[in-house]
Amino acid sequence: MRALLILALLASTAAAGTHVVQRGETLEHVAKVHGCSTDAVLRANNLKTTLVRPGTVVAIPTCKLGKPRARALRDDRDMRAEKALAVIDGTATVKSSRAKDIAEPGDGESESVGQPWNGRLVNGAALPEGDGYRIRRPSRAYGANHVVEHLQRAIAGVRAMYDVHTLAIGDLSASEGGKIGDHHSHQSGLDVDVGFYFHRVPEGYPDTFVAANSDLDLDATWALLTAFVRSTELDTGVQMIFLDYDVQASLYKFAKKRGTPDADLEAIFQYPRGKDTLAGIVRHWPHHADHLHVRFKSGD
Repeated sequence: MRALLILALLASTAAAGTHVVQRGETLEHVAKVHGCSTDAVLRANNLKTTLVRPGTVVAIPTCKLGKPRARALRDDRDMRAEKALAVIDGTATVKSSRAKDIAEPGDGESESVGQPWNGRLVNGAALPEGDGYRIRRPSRAYGANHVVEHLQRAIAGVRAMYDVHTLAIGDLSASEGGKIGDHHSHQSGLDVDVGFYFHRVPEGYPDTFVAANSDLDLDATWALLTAFVRSTELDTGVQMIFLDYDVQASLYKFAKKRGTPDADLEAIFQYPRGKDTLAGIVRHWPHHADHLHVRFKSGD
């Protein structure tokens, strides 16, 4: 698994230019904005995976597909992207429209104690209100420091690449962890429920989750999923993502059609090996057709 996500060395190749990979980008996104196929960019760089580290310089081959008509990566000078990235880099302040509802983070570093299904949270960090997402229940929006940071970074990365609507954020944990209603887990600040992106904002969203349907924005939702997946190598990164098997299938088929290598798909998805197969970062769990349940490592 780890080997699949490690960057291969760049090979010498005739190229039309270079591109510096930004946070949240995969080679699929890079290829799209330069009018290339994913396979062409993989071949030009002697790579077998589309998941590469931010800051990597990749060669862009001469392509004849032309500029894509679909939504593309924004220019680096785009002020909205810069603002989003500044927020997660700590150089800008997130202003809350419901500041009175959001408690301050605890003093000092947070500590996840026990297990997600039998644990507690010490010095939990409150997810602040920010651009691009809405916290459905602020009293349940506490997590380990690294969970809050990874979540903000993933959302900001997608917003830097795509024009997307406000994302629904469900429960993390209570301020001190422990059992909360509607959940068996979410007890130690390591779990977070995240909604999907849609082409048309469904009625009631983002105040409630909405199941994946024909309006599911596969581009943006795939970008969000891969932003989480790319953290799996870190001690504080994602451990597991729970998602309905049929929604997995939709994302799997979309990514495969886009040119994602089979090795990446096999590492990421449980699909198509069956709901009970213990394989892949993304696993089936009942009642998860309307959101991603992202579980992070404790960082110990």
